[in-house]
Amino acid sequence: MHTLPDELRLEGDRVILRDWCDEDAPALAPVCGEWDVCAFTSVPWSYSEAEALAWIERQRQKRAAGTVLALAIQGRDDDRALGNVNLARLDGGGREAAIGYWLDPVARGRGFVTAAASLLIDWGFANLDLERIEFAILPENLASQHVAERLGASSEGVRERSHEAEGRLWDMTIWSVGR
Repeated sequence: MHTLPDELRLEGDRVILRDWCDEDAPALAPVCGEWDVCAFTSVPWSYSEAEALAWIERQRQKRAAGTVLALAIQGRDDDRALGNVNLARLDGGGREAAIGYWLDPVARGRGFVTAAASLLIDWGFANLDLERIEFAILPENLASQHVAERLGASSEGVRERSHEAEGRLWDMTIWSVGR
């Protein structure tokens, strides 16, 4: 298990990654109900402030337990949370982790996810002594595969029936980046 910092702020040229706070609850509204976000993350299917606040609190609890480090993505010129990037599977005590991300639809296509993932990957290698970070992406999610490519990740092929969501097992394209 990794010891994660109580607070973290990472700044890049395009984005800032910071801790989720209760005031960020409205940032979940645009992605609540999006199938590919809600089916493969813990984002609630329908938005309510109570559900969003509970999601934020779960991210704090996972960090405290050393299992997931979730950070809000914000643009350099805006203090609103536009999405999430996280390192998960940190509880195995190993040198591997998984990365995940989602973004408000209005912020997509502007390079924010690539910039955010790059910052968090670099931080994970430098501070958690990770050797490998894995992306598990639905085969039809070409936008997410392009993010992995831009980050220099290598495709490892399809891992059949490897991720459970919505009561079934899904094939995932596996990408990885190493130190």
